[in-house]
Amino acid sequence: MTAGDARPRADRTPTPLTDDARRLLDALLAHDFLGVAELRAQVVRASSTPGCRCGCGTLDLHVPDDVPTVPAGGPAPVEGTVVDADGTPVGGVLLFVEDGRLSRLDITSHGDPLPLPSPDRVTWGPTRWAGADTVRRPARFRRGSTQ
Repeated sequence: MTAGDARPRADRTPTPLTDDARRLLDALLAHDFLGVAELRAQVVRASSTPGCRCGCGTLDLHVPDDVPTVPAGGPAPVEGTVVDADGTPVGGVLLFVEDGRLSRLDITSHGDPLPLPSPDRVTWGPTRWAGADTVRRPARFRRGSTQ
């Protein structure tokens, strides 16, 4: 299976994006950056599978092969900081693109696994560790990786 293939691993069946996942993706993609129009179009046809076994809200994203693609891959140049009710940072939101297609919505945590956050608990800013045109996703997080 290639990274751009809409088929999931045999042990998981994709389901339509939940309203919460769609709202979070829409909030991230409300920012202007290279390829964002194509990524917005992909969200409309995306499905997902759980992206992690720890119980967090991370999703592997699946889009059909016939969607418009973007010229780059890696993390989107916008990332989110998840805050608790007191405004204390408790995690993050990263969106990855592989082979020009949505690949993973990564929910990180500073402690216990976080469920998919509500967009009103996320502040957005530039992805600090990504280049201007984005970078490659670390090998251990690529689909099909055995690391």
